[in-house]
Amino acid sequence: MTDRPRRLFAPQLPPLGGELVLPEDSAHHARVLRLASGDRVELFDGRLGQAGAVISELTRARVTCRTEPRIELAPRVPALHVVLGLPKGGKLEDIARMLCELGVAGLHLALCERSVPRPRDLSARLARLRRVVLEACAQSGQPFAPSVEAPRPLLEIAATVPDPACRLVFWERASGTLDAALERQATPATQVWAVVGPEGGLAQQEVEALGARGFAVVGLGGAVLRVETAAPVIAALLLDRFDLLR
Repeated sequence: MTDRPRRLFAPQLPPLGGELVLPEDSAHHARVLRLASGDRVELFDGRLGQAGAVISELTRARVTCRTEPRIELAPRVPALHVVLGLPKGGKLEDIARMLCELGVAGLHLALCERSVPRPRDLSARLARLRRVVLEACAQSGQPFAPSVEAPRPLLEIAATVPDPACRLVFWERASGTLDAALERQATPATQVWAVVGPEGGLAQQEVEALGARGFAVVGLGGAVLRVETAAPVIAALLLDRFDLLR
């Protein structure tokens, strides 16, 4: 247990503080947490801003707070972006929640050769995913809500990775190791991009195409991990290697 104040999302924090009405989702969250007028909370905007606050009014439809000045926290460097082969079923929400709790900067959904779902309209699902990410930030204390990008073809996403980012693709048939790939990184990276395939894994031609774009192909030992296991494990390993799990 911790004495840290409960956290609520506020999309816009007044720079100098003042009275603030929070969005409806935050009011619902406050009721779930059984908060009441007079309770102290910590507000966050999902963009490294936070502020202490005291609830001045809490009704079924709204919560009003008296806020202190906004504080800007330092970003994590390097920023970790996970390119995830679009999984099927309800796995995506769990993966997004775990990646957010760990502190990734971006989740990019990729359409791969072996991706099973081929959604035409993901607007409602993406909106739900972004709510899940904010809830995970509130629960875990992460100050930055990772962006959740709509599905695009894998190689199209790969083409957007900036220089000199560290590029990695994890493949169950790879012989290269993560440590060896990181040792070959010529200059300190401000971003790390890690590709994780869908349930059926990445096709060999996809891996080769990523390799031609500068991605180091690495494995995780002999075991074949489920995508919902592989994604958080890979994120945790990378954050640990860059000393970002302190």
